[in-house]
Amino acid sequence: MGKSANGNEKFALWLKPDNEVYDVLNRIINSLSREYDAPRFEPHITVAGDISIPLTGLKEAVSEVAAKIEPMTLYLTETDYRDTLYQSLFIHVAPNDALLLLREQCLSELGLEHKPYMPHISLLYKEIDNDEKKKIVDRVGKRFDLVFIPDKLYLMRTAGEPEDWEEVMSVPLNS
Repeated sequence: MGKSANGNEKFALWLKPDNEVYDVLNRIINSLSREYDAPRFEPHITVAGDISIPLTGLKEAVSEVAAKIEPMTLYLTETDYRDTLYQSLFIHVAPNDALLLLREQCLSELGLEHKPYMPHISLLYKEIDNDEKKKIVDRVGKRFDLVFIPDKLYLMRTAGEPEDWEEVMSVPLNS
């Protein structure tokens, strides 16, 4: 566990919703996972992913970035879908300056490529046709006007299947 197909460890940096929002989203994710025989995973926003840096240096960098960033208010908006596995069905997170700054600092600190970013919380990792996705959106809701304030940055080991992903550490944001 924790190794990709080529043997390297893979990591990601996440923000997670607080208890109430976490519970709402977790129930939806678990229900859809059962219904569609899809992997289960925790509700999260990926700040940076596909990280292959040695763990010791990575832990230090994550701690340094988290100390510089204040907790932020995040707003979930509409439900959407794409034709990619990890964006199969998701809820948009309204981008804000604090979230974008956190991402920018993580990428810079870790020397990662700056790619376009669409903050979101996935609800389902499963390749299914768009008609079925539309039906799911009609069922779970087209909008999620939920608000939360994440107060930790999570370092996750993400090689393998989503059920195998595990938390390595969490670091409080500067509060």
